[in-house]
Amino acid sequence: MMWKSTFTAAASLFELQQRQMEIGVFPKFPSFLFFTHQQITTSTASTTKISPSSRNNGGFCNNYSTLHSVADAVASFNELLSIRPMPPVVEFNQLLGSLVKKKHYSTVISLCKQMDLSNIRPDVYTLTILINCFCHSNHDHFHFAFSAFGKMFKLGLPPTNVTFNTLFNGLLSKAKITDAEKMFVEMVKMGYEPDVITYSTIINGLCKTGNTTRALHLIKKMEEKGCKPAVATYNTIIDSLCKDKRVNQATEFLFEMFDRGIPPNVVTYSSILHGFCKLGRLNEATSLFNQMVERNVMPNTVTFTILVDGLCKEGMISEARCVFERMTEKGVEPNVYTYNALMDGYCLRSQLDEAQKLFNIMVRKGCAPSVRSYNILIKGHCKSGRIDEAKGLLTEMSHKALTPDTVTYNTLMKGFCHVGRPQDAQMLFKEMCSYGLLPNLITYSIVLDGLCKHGLLDEAFKVLKAMQERRIEPDIFIYTILIRGMCNFGKLEAARELFSNLYVKGIQPDVVTYNVMISGLLKEGLSNEACELFRKMAVDGCLLNSCTHNLIIQGFLRNGDTSNAVQLIEEMAGRGLSADSSTFQMLLDLESYDEIIRRFLHGNSQDRKMK
Repeated sequence: MMWKSTFTAAASLFELQQRQMEIGVFPKFPSFLFFTHQQITTSTASTTKISPSSRNNGGFCNNYSTLHSVADAVASFNELLSIRPMPPVVEFNQLLGSLVKKKHYSTVISLCKQMDLSNIRPDVYTLTILINCFCHSNHDHFHFAFSAFGKMFKLGLPPTNVTFNTLFNGLLSKAKITDAEKMFVEMVKMGYEPDVITYSTIINGLCKTGNTTRALHLIKKMEEKGCKPAVATYNTIIDSLCKDKRVNQATEFLFEMFDRGIPPNVVTYSSILHGFCKLGRLNEATSLFNQMVERNVMPNTVTFTILVDGLCKEGMISEARCVFERMTEKGVEPNVYTYNALMDGYCLRSQLDEAQKLFNIMVRKGCAPSVRSYNILIKGHCKSGRIDEAKGLLTEMSHKALTPDTVTYNTLMKGFCHVGRPQDAQMLFKEMCSYGLLPNLITYSIVLDGLCKHGLLDEAFKVLKAMQERRIEPDIFIYTILIRGMCNFGKLEAARELFSNLYVKGIQPDVVTYNVMISGLLKEGLSNEACELFRKMAVDGCLLNSCTHNLIIQGFLRNGDTSNAVQLIEEMAGRGLSADSSTFQMLLDLESYDEIIRRFLHGNSQDRKMK
């Protein structure tokens, strides 16, 4: 879900770093950071002259945040270059910094190159800005960040903590965890004291890459060194633990925050709420939500949406509606994700009219529906058998300039197949492809299942061929659909051949595939062959389930083979499985006519009495 990004801790670390720039001491260059020196070559920024802007503060413009475009920034840069005597480097740094804030990284790289060509000596801040741009560049410029880092030593400029933190960010964004950890060790060896941002940066990178345990080790080390974690540090750890379903441990960190006098914020609570909701622990989620309000931490749209979504997924639609109404009473505006969560809840409970009313409220309040909003309603209509209304929503999407996605078409196609209109599903399939949407395995399985269930096997194999031409390899689920279709419509020989070819293709049949094939053989009265396949399942390492046993027992009973049926019932009981209601009813129906069945049922009855 989109709100998950809200939980990403330390999202604005670089801005914090810029406010905490301090000059450090750098006794020696760390050995592992030596790189082959590469000349930084980038395209030079345009030097087209633009009329000079007004200046202040002794001729220098100190507010580059007012620049509206890259062209304005380049013009101001060229203006600085033309001034004599040359302005101090800090003036260039301010201009470069304004471009970084607007994410014009490649422009900054080009302007730094021009400064170099103009013999303007950079300071540590210039090179830190350049390192940051190389780390964020869309091009493969990351290795140049270390060239710029090496240049600091060449010029005798000691890096700051911000320089290190910027490099940590770069390494971790490239998932270079080991390199970041080595660099951290070297940083400490050289006498630098990592600050809260250094620790938080590395912890954030470790958590993002799924290394939560290593992050936990680092936060412990951080505390041992007397560096107090920030709220953002805790939030990162808590969010990562919740994503790993370790919500109890995340809650322990929440209590630790209280003990250390660090007040949790809305992100802290939202992360744990999300963790509880994902595990279906709604009572604890609701309790935490109330605790949050009692502590005067105001829930935001994300928090309310998490709780609404969690309640809806557990079928607690009335409670979800109460939370939704409480949200609006508190003046917190629902967003499209909130509306979608509640609409989905209504549709899951087949309360389609309520879902439609909510959709209309959303539109009336100026909240634009998303493709997901329409997908929810389409699924609800299909579930209720209102397939033409669902198709009408597809048309409405085009009027709203919303492009349907694969899920939209998959849902509609499944709906058409469900109501016995596989040809309409095929037409939608063709329409989908004509719009450039790529069908996936789910798409093909829906279309093939619809065609096979209605005996349109020739059409099904045409779809299969088209699928293979697109280099999408069918999985066992697809082959099982085809085998079932052939068995149901008198194509047993073809089904046998396709089943045998699975081994040639290197595809292992699963229990469902075996069950379908056994059922097909029994339907044709081939009890012995069905029994052989049943025995082969165990040899092939495919676990027999209750369905398999009941299926073959019922087949034997229908074919009058009561002796083998009873033997299999005893085997089934020995495996701790039980006969289903259909099997038991068949046994009761045959009791009057078959001595073996009568004795079997009578014996079981006596056994139960003795127990």
